[in-house]
Amino acid sequence: MTWKTVSASVVGTSHTQQGGECQDTCLVQSLIDRNQQQRLVCLLSDGAGSARFAAKGADLACSTALTAIEHTFKTTNHIDGSAVEGWICAVRAAVTAAANESDATSRDYACTLLGAVLGPESSVFFQIGDGAIVVASEDVQGVVFWPEAGRYANMTNFVTDDDSLMHLQIAVTSSPAAELALFSDGLQRLALTYESQTPYSPFFDPMFFVLRRKSLSECEALTVQLAQFLDSKQVNERTDDDKTLVLATRRVV
Repeated sequence: MTWKTVSASVVGTSHTQQGGECQDTCLVQSLIDRNQQQRLVCLLSDGAGSARFAAKGADLACSTALTAIEHTFKTTNHIDGSAVEGWICAVRAAVTAAANESDATSRDYACTLLGAVLGPESSVFFQIGDGAIVVASEDVQGVVFWPEAGRYANMTNFVTDDDSLMHLQIAVTSSPAAELALFSDGLQRLALTYESQTPYSPFFDPMFFVLRRKSLSECEALTVQLAQFLDSKQVNERTDDDKTLVLATRRVV
């Protein structure tokens, strides 16, 4: 099973106008489990705009989750809800430690967290907060978890919240995924059809069409093109937020 991937994060125009930085982070990593099988790990975190260390929180959430997932595969090949909860607890512990060192609070590092762990025979998905994961298996494409809103308008839940485990969504499938997309909430209105709660195919189809036809060596060059698209006029006219998109496919044409 060979995965081809491309990902990019671009600062939103609302942040550039204020001299701010991109507060999104994504990580894509191929791991080998105890049975010498490949697992593709995709992680995405969106730092809260109101948080003092939002970008650091997003970076820490992704890097800590990846380390925790790597540790899990060194001890077992079986992933269940308890394992995912352990990854979230590891992220919360890392954020608490960072906050204590900086004379800050966990809320200063507030961020969402989305993740997918794809294996040859099964997949695991998890999410806290908004943004979304789109997955295709055979000829079926759908949204794994519909973006979760918080208690108030324009709010969401964060992995750094005290009650984050209550808002943790987990899905374990027994069928392998063929294609995957993760994106932050800055792309939700472009990538989702809200009336039917389905992916907006005209957004994804052209990008997957290109990715399927690229060789592994050519995928790195796609990063620049993806970043240019996310920062294009037609995208920025519809969203001023930070934008992150991760695409992965094992389909070939």
